[in-house]
Amino acid sequence: MEFCSEYPKLENALQEHFRRVVTRLLSGHIITPGEALRPDRDWRFAERHQDLVDSYLRIGGWRLDLDRSNQLCRAIHESGEQRVRFNKLESLVLCCLRLAYHEQMRAANETERCVLKVGELRERLALAGRASSLVQRRALGDALKRLQRHALVALDRGFQGDDIESITVSPLVAKVLAPDKVAELAERMRAYASQSSDVGEELVSEDDASGEPA
Repeated sequence: MEFCSEYPKLENALQEHFRRVVTRLLSGHIITPGEALRPDRDWRFAERHQDLVDSYLRIGGWRLDLDRSNQLCRAIHESGEQRVRFNKLESLVLCCLRLAYHEQMRAANETERCVLKVGELRERLALAGRASSLVQRRALGDALKRLQRHALVALDRGFQGDDIESITVSPLVAKVLAPDKVAELAERMRAYASQSSDVGEELVSEDDASGEPA
């Protein structure tokens, strides 16, 4: 679809909606269907006008990734300009959350969200071999906040990293760390956890639709 020929055919209200959706995508937002009682109209627009949005993004070297199975929509730069590198602790936390997400999806329970407490995350890190003394409250909180900045998790308002606070794992983790790498991630997570230093190492990259421990 040619953007220049199709966009002018939209009604004014649809053109305005188009601009809002594109602005969100290029600002790094992940668009989802929303909740049952509060659906996100931008998701529905992106579904209906997928080709139009994609053709516009491709003018600037981006493309639209609309994943109905994981129910997320985002803009991806073709040459990976939004590439992010995570340090060791951030990588360890991300791998741990990805495994938790995988377990919940396999359980096929009724809930649509993967939610766990910070205390549960600490327990998982300990089981992987990461001593609690090596995961300070502030460091863990900072790692989670960085993951939130890249839409990989959602945290409670005013999040401080206390054990009773909740972490909602985004379906985006299934794109960043592919399902066929889950077993490998479990092994690498144990290897990361056995190392004491978190400084100066980058172990996971969040790059477009995939990321791997380095």
